[in-house]
Amino acid sequence: MTLLRSATRNWQTWRKAGFPDIAPRAKTSGLRRRAPENKASRMSVNRKMQIEQPKTLTEIVVERLREAIIDGHYKFGENISEDKLATAFGVSRSPVRDALNALQFTGLVTIKPKRGSFVFQPTAADVAEICDYRLMLEREALRLSMAADREGFLAALSDAVKRMRERMKAGDEIGYVRIDTEFHNLFFDFCGNSLVQNAFDLVEARIATIRTALNARFKQRREDSFDQHVAIVEGLRNGDWEQVDEVLRKHITSIRSDAIDELSRV
Repeated sequence: MTLLRSATRNWQTWRKAGFPDIAPRAKTSGLRRRAPENKASRMSVNRKMQIEQPKTLTEIVVERLREAIIDGHYKFGENISEDKLATAFGVSRSPVRDALNALQFTGLVTIKPKRGSFVFQPTAADVAEICDYRLMLEREALRLSMAADREGFLAALSDAVKRMRERMKAGDEIGYVRIDTEFHNLFFDFCGNSLVQNAFDLVEARIATIRTALNARFKQRREDSFDQHVAIVEGLRNGDWEQVDEVLRKHITSIRSDAIDELSRV
């Protein structure tokens, strides 16, 4: 616990070491939140009363570094210094190294022997595969979620759209993208199928990072994306699966083409 307090007290050194201000928030970008209680995912009274265990140093580093990568504070392929991270958190290099290994498993970080750790650098082929995989999973998750808890799912999606609109009006690009990520993660929060959820977890962080790279930088891209989110919710509410499938395909295909175009400029 002493080390945990030290890491918290020394958070300000993160900024002094040249890192962005990414203090923890109530909702962590890119981390799927638990869906509101519904028929598909109702927790027992005993589970609700359990005291949450404090996070380890490694878990803290994982969360904050993951958030920094997803929010675009690191560029694709950028080196991540273990020493700077350790200094910023006021911890040894051991939890930092463990955190980087954990992030390598999610695909966000690539560790190269004798060279260091780097933010993942997707190729055009990588983006194409991720988008094809994503379209397949999101289509199925939408159907499962509507079957499991139609009203709860639609209410959660509508709330996300409302907050996205507010962030757009406020000119908060990163805030908009975080809720955009939350919107799509809701498909899996409500689906009630752990295998589908686990399949999405394999690429979720990389999808969120690519989304930020596109939507946070380009206003027109955000506006088009918002209109597509609205159309998806309307289609679901009206039971128009043809519209839902068409808009979802267009939404993901446009991300695929825009991302590949951006990568070609690097």
